[in-house]
Amino acid sequence: MTDPAHAAIEQGLASSNPEHVFDAIIDIGKQGHRDLAGRVVPYLSSPTDFLREAAIRTLVFHFHLPEYKADAIRLLDSDPDEGVRQAAAMGLRVFAQSDPDLLQHLLTVALKSDEDESVREAAFIAALVAAGIKREDFPMGRWLPGFDRNADWAMLERALRQAGHPVPPGVAERAARPR
Repeated sequence: MTDPAHAAIEQGLASSNPEHVFDAIIDIGKQGHRDLAGRVVPYLSSPTDFLREAAIRTLVFHFHLPEYKADAIRLLDSDPDEGVRQAAAMGLRVFAQSDPDLLQHLLTVALKSDEDESVREAAFIAALVAAGIKREDFPMGRWLPGFDRNADWAMLERALRQAGHPVPPGVAERAARPR
């Protein structure tokens, strides 16, 4: 491995500093080093939350590797860290485009009032994208705090209907509320 980028990543992965490891995992994804995906996999079960987040972001969000879809769903549903759940939701958007059950799962998360708002927002955006809305076609402003009140539920309802997906009652109820 004489490539300087690979060398820097290897150095980061070998570091005892978890922040250097995080940077290396993120660089693997951002720089498209799919050949190093196997080096990322062990971090899916890291005891360090931000390393799990980096791993799922690289494997699912950046690389769209279907063999880690189940890991992303598991992390979305049960990881104790909201950053990990948020990264999992964002990554699942690609798979939800061709998996109606997964799209409904993301909608369930977006509607879950006891979930962290940042996770709900990520699931909402992932569902919008999966339903066919281009990222540039919806407001760039954040909907936090006050996600239920600020999110564009009517846009989500329209996107779901136009794509022929069922609209959960919670989405229809929120879409009918004045903003």
